[in-house]
Amino acid sequence: MAVALPIAFLSAQIRTVEENPGGMCMTDRIHDAELMAGFFDSRAASYDQHMRQSIAGFTDFYRSIARAIERTKEPIAVLDLGCGSGLELEFIFHRAPNCQITAVDLSEGMLAELREKYAGVARNITVIKASYLDLIIEPAKWSYIVSVMTMHHLTHSEKLRLYRSVYSGLKPGGLYIEGDYVVTKEEEEECLKRYVQLRKTHPEASNGAYHIDIPFCPETQLQLFLNAGFTKPRIVWHNDQAAVFDAEKSVINRNPGQ
Repeated sequence: MAVALPIAFLSAQIRTVEENPGGMCMTDRIHDAELMAGFFDSRAASYDQHMRQSIAGFTDFYRSIARAIERTKEPIAVLDLGCGSGLELEFIFHRAPNCQITAVDLSEGMLAELREKYAGVARNITVIKASYLDLIIEPAKWSYIVSVMTMHHLTHSEKLRLYRSVYSGLKPGGLYIEGDYVVTKEEEEECLKRYVQLRKTHPEASNGAYHIDIPFCPETQLQLFLNAGFTKPRIVWHNDQAAVFDAEKSVINRNPGQ
């Protein structure tokens, strides 16, 4: 079921002239867009408060991210892509207190917030300052791979490449969990149309280099998971703003590139 995100959510960088009277069209706005790392560095101190205020059902959303993780005291391996300040880690540790988390983010400011927040369990967290698009995900290593409020900066092809890498990185029977903003199919198509136009004149905007939002509808997300090789992807939680998905790697090894 598609759920609608108010058009006001869309970043100023992808507004048309009609939506932004007196402003510039999307293809001119790359100069106003911020580099991804700088965008989050400058907002790191206030990020948690912003998310609590802006996500309806904040606690339910983050609890749903962790709910798919089986309760265990084993030191399971969890990879968190685009971890930010680590809002989801509180809920993950509640389910698996001895888990070993590798947290990846390109914002030093956000990682500093994470380190401070989870100083008491620092031995359980390995922090990597990098773009997860550049990360080499070791095959069949992870019990769970999660991403929260980060994938909406990527196109179909960028997501599919990453999802195939995620699929490879999971152990057989492992689970990928994603929580993100969602829009209607019509809004998705409009966002992508504008983004494609921007890329024609500003190729440096590719691969999530700039903070530009291009969220997808739930149906598109589910199909991308299937195309990447996952079995039975599901929507496990949603409201009119965001959704949580999970997708399992088959116990029988499959090649998602075929």
